[in-house]
Amino acid sequence: MQLIREMKRVLINLLLLMEQTDPKFKPDVVGLFDEFADMVYRIAFVRVSQSSDADDVFQEVFLRLVKHADRLRSLEHTKAWLIRCTINCCISFHRTTWQKKTVGIEDNIYSGQTDLGYEHIELIDAVRSLTPEHQEVIHLFYYEGYSGKEIADILGIGENTVKSRLRRARLELKSMWNEEMDDVV
Repeated sequence: MQLIREMKRVLINLLLLMEQTDPKFKPDVVGLFDEFADMVYRIAFVRVSQSSDADDVFQEVFLRLVKHADRLRSLEHTKAWLIRCTINCCISFHRTTWQKKTVGIEDNIYSGQTDLGYEHIELIDAVRSLTPEHQEVIHLFYYEGYSGKEIADILGIGENTVKSRLRRARLELKSMWNEEMDDVV
């Protein structure tokens, strides 16, 4: 993806500039970028639905990573921080006045988005039709492989709440799937 290459170039330049001004600054943000860029983009794309908006969220998340990289303790902590930061940036994106008063012009939001890692566009549509709370837990549980307790820690909610949301989301998805199958038959 062109955006990821461009963003990596900007990050490297920013890191070099920060290194020149602060000799103690040595986090491996480029390595973190390489490892987590796809995950961050997928989460942003699922939450904001348009590639141009996902690009904006993606850039904001990694700029925040550069700013806060020295505070991150481990790879797992960094991954959880990036997920939470991405979700927060998506929420902030939806709250902006500009976003509330504009309408997207893209007819096909999937144009050029076949490399998102999802096998079926129908699955993305089904997950997007869920509430944001259900989208989060489905994505974190099935795609990122987190346990219910880890999701609870990341989202700052109770583990039973995560289990409830997962159950409700599964029921909704199952209901949608059954309706679709009835239409085919």
